Amino acid sequence: MNILQIIIIVIGTFTIFGFPIWNLARLRGSRNPLWLITPPIIFIVLFWVSRTVESYTYLDLYVVIKNIAFFWLIAGFVLFAGTVFGLIAEFLFKTKKQIPLYIIISFTVLYMGIASINGQRVVIKDLELPAENISREYNFAHITDLHSGSTTRGHAENVVEKINSINPEFVVITGDFIDEFYVEAEDINPFNKIKVPIYLITGNHEYYVPTGTLERVIENSNIQLIDGQKVPYEEIDIYGVGELQSIDTSLAPHNGISSERYSIILDHQPKEHEAIRASENGAELMLSGHTHKGQVWPFSLLVQLQFKYVAGLYEIGDMFLYVNQGTGTLGPKIRLGTVNEVTNITLLPSD
Repeated sequence: MNILQIIIIVIGTFTIFGFPIWNLARLRGSRNPLWLITPPIIFIVLFWVSRTVESYTYLDLYVVIKNIAFFWLIAGFVLFAGTVFGLIAEFLFKTKKQIPLYIIISFTVLYMGIASINGQRVVIKDLELPAENISREYNFAHITDLHSGSTTRGHAENVVEKINSINPEFVVITGDFIDEFYVEAEDINPFNKIKVPIYLITGNHEYYVPTGTLERVIENSNIQLIDGQKVPYEEIDIYGVGELQSIDTSLAPHNGISSERYSIILDHQPKEHEAIRASENGAELMLSGHTHKGQVWPFSLLVQLQFKYVAGLYEIGDMFLYVNQGTGTLGPKIRLGTVNEVTNITLLPSD
């Protein structure tokens, strides 16, 4: 990390976390600089402490501090947005200081309340696609970014209930199934209630936990890790692209994609060049996740700057790309402008 990056991070931290609190204090009649300095310091300390106590020895303390830090992160952005609205009202309408104060507080409370309620929901999204090389309809479920660890066993049970309600022939999971070192087999046990094949690939978060954690968690489940593999299901070939692999390296051992069978590629991140390579290799459908569609505003705006394919259905050459907006949440269970999604995909014979 160079000096310029450090300066940008410091300025950004004080702007997002210090300025809103200082502004609230100003509206209450205090201009003490400690209101500007203290909040970002608390934020930095929380994340530093969470990294320091990240072990089974301090597990309960780690979980509490991590959740506080994530809520502080989201609340800081929301307070900043509310502060902008409040300052605009104060400048344009020359209002009394109490009015922008009430605007900021009301906006923050309303935002966090709605986002918390929405973060508990799991929604089924139906998707029908024309498909060549198949002689009948196929129905399967796509989930991604469950983030077991950030989400609970109760959330997994809710997801499994939604999956079973659509009666899929198989299930695909495009990465970030777990995201914490303390996840155990019982946390994902609800998936054993799914009696059809479940195919999983790794995402980036599987590599943020100790090596072997994912394999240990799914060892006695009916979930099959297919990084770098080709799995046939009747007239369909499913290709798994692991997080540390590319489309080309994953397809090479299988002599490419057969033009006589329907092909599905599972790839965690919807990177533009990877999607183009999948299409050029003859894939008919690519499924991804990772973006969460930003999970909460205004992060959705930042995600749109990073990814061309953020959420939903895209056509790339002769291939469809579908980006699921995430079945779980990273950090606190809050969502605004997005949902926890289970995609119900139906393939329809094109002829």
